[in-house]
Amino acid sequence: MIRTRTAFAICAAIAAGFVSAPGATAADTVQAVLDRMNQAAPSFHAMTANVSMVTYTSVIDDKTTENGTLQMQKLGPNDLRAVITFTGAEQARTLALMGRIVEIYYPRLNTYQKYDLGSQSQMANQLLLLGFGSSGTELAQSYDIQVLGSEKIGSQDTTKLQLTPKDENVRKHVAKVLLWIPVDAGYPVQQQFFDPPPSGNWRKVTYSDINLHPDIHGKLELKMPKNAKPQKD
Repeated sequence: MIRTRTAFAICAAIAAGFVSAPGATAADTVQAVLDRMNQAAPSFHAMTANVSMVTYTSVIDDKTTENGTLQMQKLGPNDLRAVITFTGAEQARTLALMGRIVEIYYPRLNTYQKYDLGSQSQMANQLLLLGFGSSGTELAQSYDIQVLGSEKIGSQDTTKLQLTPKDENVRKHVAKVLLWIPVDAGYPVQQQFFDPPPSGNWRKVTYSDINLHPDIHGKLELKMPKNAKPQKD
């Protein structure tokens, strides 16, 4: 069984048509953003995107940037699948979340790890899907939400939201989350997850080339060579 904190770290890393609505360069109100997300959520079934993930480790004051691709598929209320492939030569790996099972494949070593999230799978799925397919109503039920202003991400004008988990158990793993929501859409183009104090660690994921109608046949699966071996502890 994977340790709970590690499970949430993996899902944060995996960690992201929608109905567009007219917007302005000024930041939206919380309710305006939630209304767009309510419109968008019912039509979400899958997505693909390029991702850039920055991981900050406070104790050594280090930032690591990884680039890759994401595929996400929602087959039902409790059936979320996601595959993210990081392509860096030194950090190449593919992470897959299949319901309650997490698998990580390392192509350089041709080895893999497999974990069962058990009772934590529902919470992990909620974090992974945060802003993608989750309605504004659901978001407001689980988080205290505050608008921090407007910010341009790439070429897009966005409203920056701060989400603080209401559930004490969730706050043990994620202190707060920032979402950047385009003023003309109901999904995030950037997310930032903060570990609970005093660690000071965080992860920021930026999405580009988002496709909300990808051509995915069947169920997403982690594809690796048949001769891949389980990684020893």
